[in-house]
Amino acid sequence: MKLSPARVERLAAEIVDVLAEQDDVRLQADDAKLLHGVREIMIDELQAEERLEADVRALLDQYRNDIAAGRLDYSELYRKTKSRLMRERNIIL
Repeated sequence: MKLSPARVERLAAEIVDVLAEQDDVRLQADDAKLLHGVREIMIDELQAEERLEADVRALLDQYRNDIAAGRLDYSELYRKTKSRLMRERNIIL
């Protein structure tokens, strides 16, 4: 993951705190359940990004000879492939 588990925990706690302070938000679970839910959603989203990047690397591996020979630019191809997969999978990062 791009964020440490401790950082995810802190961010999840901040999100729950901000929601609890909102007058127009009514929370229907205790803080521990909310914290657990927010943390799980964050971890799932972070893992989705990791899966996407692994898929991009796997696709680009097919072109490793062309990239090594200088016929293709890896960083440009990576960026374009990642954008295409994000559109196809309706992923917003």
